[in-house]
Amino acid sequence: MTSRAPRNAAKNVATKQAVTTCDVLVIGGGLMGCATAYELSKRGLRVVVSEKNSAIGTETTARSGAIIRAHYGVPQLVSLSLEANRRYANFHKITGHDIGWTNCGYAVLVDEADVRVLKANVSMHRKLGVNVELLPPSEIKKMATALRTHDAALACYEPDGGYANPAQTVNAFAQIATQNGADFRFDAPVVAAKKSGADWKVSLSNGDTVSTPQVVICTGNWSRNVGQMFGLKLPVTPVRAQIVVMERPRTFFGSFPVISDLINLAYFREDGDWGMWVGSSDMSDLSEQLLAPEGFNEQADTSAIDAARHKTALRFEGFDANDSGVERAFCGLYETTPDWQPIVDSFQNVHVAVGFSGHGFKLAPVVGEEIAARVAGDTSSTRSEWHIFDLARFAKNRHLKSEHVYQRAKFLR
Repeated sequence: MTSRAPRNAAKNVATKQAVTTCDVLVIGGGLMGCATAYELSKRGLRVVVSEKNSAIGTETTARSGAIIRAHYGVPQLVSLSLEANRRYANFHKITGHDIGWTNCGYAVLVDEADVRVLKANVSMHRKLGVNVELLPPSEIKKMATALRTHDAALACYEPDGGYANPAQTVNAFAQIATQNGADFRFDAPVVAAKKSGADWKVSLSNGDTVSTPQVVICTGNWSRNVGQMFGLKLPVTPVRAQIVVMERPRTFFGSFPVISDLINLAYFREDGDWGMWVGSSDMSDLSEQLLAPEGFNEQADTSAIDAARHKTALRFEGFDANDSGVERAFCGLYETTPDWQPIVDSFQNVHVAVGFSGHGFKLAPVVGEEIAARVAGDTSSTRSEWHIFDLARFAKNRHLKSEHVYQRAKFLR
């Protein structure tokens, strides 16, 4: 799933100058950085993107399940996700680029303990404009024929949900940004930053210096170190997340909705006609915090594979808890904050979009637009929802919490 650099961007690497002056430097060439570069370049700004790897989207983006939904417990996050969902659904129509958008729908299953919470969340979602309905679990089974619903008391369904292809998506944003004049620098992490008058002088590892009045930090799991260069303490911690892609039985093929199983704490997403992506929603499985993102074990543990088999057999017919086939199993990293919600904030001419804690793919289109508006000083285009995602909330003990908390999934929602 490695995303290659746009051809024009690669050409820019070959013609780079020792000192570059631009309107804004975007640090990080993952999906968030590329979506931001896309929005900045649409405004006619001269953009340089500094990426530490040899291609875009090779790390967190490449391992993303790219699930698109609006089901959250924080109202502002619901509104922002809803708008981002609309952007993804219309991306090909607007830009002509295919991002692998698959409108399969999104469903949540709960047992009796969480019926009240699900009803409260769906009521909140509907008031915010989400197309969602409460359904008996048997209705979801009609959409996913192998689904076991014996222990489910209630379900909700977002027909507008689904998923995209992460490699196609990050490439689309980067290609359009490049066509608009954005200059991508690869194998060029930031190594130092110094304020010089109204501008920042930012040194890259390849010897280049970028002189710019505005900087955007979209560095995911590397945000602590990068933030320090600009005088910011960004509490972003890498957390290892394990994914198992199962082989489906021959009796269960084709498309089905993304299933969020809040009873067994797992989520399931189709992977082609015969595969199924299985991830955990259990906080005990997401507790392996790393001191640094480099050198982590990218292979899934045997225990994670066994747990995925077990949860899949509990939720779907035709799977063997001990012997179902595994196509592949791997690990990615969540860039987490103390409350598992993002930091989107501005500090004069340094703008931060980090710590998305698994929400990043869903939010990228609206994050890019918001940051671009801030860089351009366009207050008419900024959205009020973003104010709750400020950095200061951690020092002031204003951690974000869901209004209605699921008994098992807790604040991950």
